[in-house]
Formats: sequence, C-alpha cells, structure tokens
Amino acid sequence: MKKTTHFNFLIAAFAAFAIVFSSCQPAKPDMEKVKAEIQALENAYADGLNAKDANAVLAYYADDAVSMVNNAPVASGRDALLKMVQEDIASDTTNTSVSFEVVDIFAAGDLVVETGKATDKDVDGNVVKTGKYMSLFEKRDGKYVCIRDIYNEDKE
Repeated sequence: MKKTTHFNFLIAAFAAFAIVFSSCQPAKPDMEKVKAEIQALENAYADGLNAKDANAVLAYYADDAVSMVNNAPVASGRDALLKMVQEDIASDTTNTSVSFEVVDIFAAGDLVVETGKATDKDVDGNVVKTGKYMSLFEKRDGKYVCIRDIYNEDKE
C-alpha cells in the first residue's frame, strides 16, 4: 500500500508540474495576424512617402529607432529619422510611387523581424527601382513600432 501511495503522489506531482509549466509558456503568436499588422504598417509607410508626408512616415518608427538606409549615414532618433525621410521625399523628382511587400516574418514575444521587398514605379506603372529591407518591430502600448531597419537597393 505504501508503494502505491508513493507512486500515486509522484504521478500527481508530475502532472501538477506539467500543467503549471505548460501554462507559463508564452502563447505562440498568430503569424497571419502579425503579418497582416506588419503589412499594414508598411502600407502606411508607403502611403506617407507617396503623399510626401514625412510625419505620416515617422509614425512607423519608435522615437528611439535606428535606420540604416542605402548610401547614407545611420539615422538615430526622431530628429534624424525626420531629416532622413524629408531628404528621401525631396530626392524624388520623378514622382515615383513606392510599395513594400512583407516577404517573411519571425516573431518571438513582443519582437517581430520582417524581411521585405520594395518596388518603385513611375507614373506609367513601370518598375524603375527595387530593393530589399529588414525591420525589427517591438510591441509597445499594444502596437508594433519599428525600432531598427536596414534597406538597400538592388543593382540595376
């Protein structure tokens, strides 16, 4: 009788441990939902660029974000990011439109890494430039914001 009671206690203790341990694991994110959220951020970024609205573009970034774009110094913080976006908008003298496409995402906790591709088209819809990027997002106050990104253009 003593062996059975001891064995039952061990089984019960193991089961309790397994239940507690499994309930402590973070829930896996719904990757389709996360991808849709990130694509919406990319669309808003493109809309801001296409409307030549630097402040709309800046909504993509956290105040302490760092951006590393093609052929330019690193932009750290809100003021540097605003200057970077304003210069990007000013350099588009041909009125191209840009779009961004989420290619892949990786999520863990409050962080999401995205890889994507950028396409610039002229007023007739012809592709004039392409590029690729990687962005790191963090969920802050219930929404994702970009905290780091890097972009470079494809060779023509």
